Amino acid sequence: MSRKLTILASALLLLSLTGIFASIPNIGMRAVAAQETGDWREAEPVKVIIDSTSDWGRIMFDDLNGTNTNGIRITSVVEDGWLQGKDVDTVIDAGQKIPWPDTEYNHIITRHGDMVMFFKGVGDFHYTEAYAVLVLSIDVSMPQIYVWLMVGGNGTTTFQIVSEATGGTIWQDVLVGNGETQQVRRVLTPQPFFRTGRTENGVVILFLSLALVTIIVLNFPIFEAVRRQIKRRHRIRET
Repeated sequence: MSRKLTILASALLLLSLTGIFASIPNIGMRAVAAQETGDWREAEPVKVIIDSTSDWGRIMFDDLNGTNTNGIRITSVVEDGWLQGKDVDTVIDAGQKIPWPDTEYNHIITRHGDMVMFFKGVGDFHYTEAYAVLVLSIDVSMPQIYVWLMVGGNGTTTFQIVSEATGGTIWQDVLVGNGETQQVRRVLTPQPFFRTGRTENGVVILFLSLALVTIIVLNFPIFEAVRRQIKRRHRIRET
């Protein structure tokens, strides 16, 4: 009878732990303390890769006014650099509110935005691969978010966002140069930036350790021996 109770208690414990895991609401989507409206959450690091034969290009995680109403922004830059094609005059920059030139009503103005950009020089179309590892924050209350892609001159540019944790491609797009400056908006969804149901390693280890210790204690022979000894003494006293 005691053996059945032990097995039943162990099963109930494991079921309760399963329920606890299921109730943990996307610990990987850590809430970011944001002063703005919306539900901004910090995603896991991603690698932005830009393969290009154009002379310059940008991917901007911002709106045109630099106020991040687009629903995605750069929280921090882990590193940036070149995978291929680095030359003496090639430049890469990644960060928050980087200035960039735009034209408005036939006047050149300076805007600012969160972006990754490269520049090789006017008329330089040799192949390059630039990258930047970023931590992004995303407003998950928005069903759709967007980025701006910009290229100049001729050539073909591929923009990729890759998960640092899994190596999987989260998003990809291609712009083909037409000899003029192109500035296009691309719509994304927040979900691919988060691994649904991922729990922190420390939480998993803690609950599994508790389950293991409990099962060991419930099945440890000394407790059964003590129980028998108590029953034996009780019978002796009755006789």
